[in-house]
Amino acid sequence: MTELDPSRRYLRPVAPLLLPGVEDVTHWSVYQWMPMFEAWATGMSLCGASMRQSPLPEGTAVTCEGCEAYRPKYERMLVPGYQPEDDDPEVLRKRVQAAEELLKRYVDLAAVTHKYPITGGHDCLGENLSCAGCSLAKQAQEHLEEYR
Repeated sequence: MTELDPSRRYLRPVAPLLLPGVEDVTHWSVYQWMPMFEAWATGMSLCGASMRQSPLPEGTAVTCEGCEAYRPKYERMLVPGYQPEDDDPEVLRKRVQAAEELLKRYVDLAAVTHKYPITGGHDCLGENLSCAGCSLAKQAQEHLEEYR
């Protein structure tokens, strides 16, 4: 097994507790470093069932349909840099709207550059003679950094 990064969490297959009436299927659980115990540990399964502690070997087939249904969401959530708003439809709509507005401005500025080609690729506009294309590029970069 490859070295695990203690700052990250991983999905690992786990076995259920052997209790009467509990189906013997393999589940998914989040595997994470627990500094207070100085050990790796698994929690409940993704579907909410109680599990035996410690993961099964990597590559073990997961047979719980509930865990499999939750797996794509958890895989996204466990990616480094994931932000909860990455799954918020309203936040995503606002990002798309801002990108569309930026694209429209770019198209408008490109039309200005084509109208005044004597500027050598820079369309100097405004009282401070700033290049509108360079200004847009800066705004686009700031916008992208804001949503990383």
